[in-house]
Amino acid sequence: MRKTHPVNALKKLGIGLAFGAATIMSMPTSALACTQIYMGKNLTADGNTYYGRAEDFGKRYLKHYGIEPAHEPGFKYSSIESAFEYTSNKPTYRYSYVRDHPSNWMGRTDAYSEAGINEKGVSCSATLSTSYNEEADAADHIDEEVGLGEYSYGSIILGESATAREGVELLGRLIDDQGVCTNDQIIIADNNETWLFATLSAHQWIAMKLADDVASLNPNIGSLNYDVNLDDDENCLHSEGIESMPVEKGFAKYSADGKFDVAQTYGESLADSGVNQWSRYVQGRYYFGNQLTEGTDYDIITVEKEGKPD
Repeated sequence: MRKTHPVNALKKLGIGLAFGAATIMSMPTSALACTQIYMGKNLTADGNTYYGRAEDFGKRYLKHYGIEPAHEPGFKYSSIESAFEYTSNKPTYRYSYVRDHPSNWMGRTDAYSEAGINEKGVSCSATLSTSYNEEADAADHIDEEVGLGEYSYGSIILGESATAREGVELLGRLIDDQGVCTNDQIIIADNNETWLFATLSAHQWIAMKLADDVASLNPNIGSLNYDVNLDDDENCLHSEGIESMPVEKGFAKYSADGKFDVAQTYGESLADSGVNQWSRYVQGRYYFGNQLTEGTDYDIITVEKEGKPD
């Protein structure tokens, strides 16, 4: 089976969500996983922004569509993914959703709102799974038994947020307080703004407003480089210790121009990313007309399947 493998770290990479399966249709089923793609409105024929995600968790993973009604103050969000709980102190918003079928979550009907839009026009797509590196793990370890996770992201964003920025700020406060149980990336949008929210470690996070002139994709890679100004709160929101914590713990990384490098500080190294991820990345770049160069950006290698019979 032909797979791709990175040679050098890429200098300019986009961040985004999956809009469709066209970039990965030629891949064997066993090689697929979530892929997120974002397309800014300045690059589309109809002037709309598109974002989303292809999920390839299994051959037949049932979903259901529904409407979550508004609730009175005191509505409780909970999870069987972890011990996370949050009680709303205001009326919630009505929203549509696409969720995993209850059979996948012990009969719970509130599990994992992967996509939806609420009565205020706030929408989201959740989630893209990523990984953090060993240094970030040691400094701020993610406890899978506690904290916010994909079971609850979408429900909280859609139920509680009148704007995309409100959704970002609420998730940030919850993570500051309770942490997360997984590494994830989420898109949150309204009619005016589209934000990428990334959980970096147990209590560190960042959210970046996505530009209108960018098209990009991410197949489960947490260390894709991006240029962000942590002091620009109009376009970037983040946890208080995003830089000070890794500086104190001795694993902060900086770019050649001296800017704090969020992705390389927290993310799993490019060399540790799986060949299936890089296959999807190379194909996605080709599909969007911004090809990578074989031998410079990646090499083609042969991977033998484990457990292959004699």
